[in-house]
Amino acid sequence: AGHGDHATMAGMLTDAELAQLRAAKGAAFDRLFLESMIRHHQGAVSMVEALFATDGAGLDEQVFKFASDVQVDQRTEVQRMQTMLAAMGPAPAR
Repeated sequence: AGHGDHATMAGMLTDAELAQLRAAKGAAFDRLFLESMIRHHQGAVSMVEALFATDGAGLDEQVFKFASDVQVDQRTEVQRMQTMLAAMGPAPAR
């Protein structure tokens, strides 16, 4: 029920989008889930890019390593999900 402060973070689903996902079934759910998770993971990549673009940010060794790992892992996951989505074929007209 709601995301609190997280709702404004890049890639977070709105309550309406979560309701749409809850209501979806079968292949429609699979497609919507992948599309949503791709956007969610891309949001994480955007946050890391914003961190690294900020002067002085990411100087702490642990923060830099964590953020770098997040960036690599999330990009890899996006590629995997895009491959899965492409294998589903074109989206039906909505």
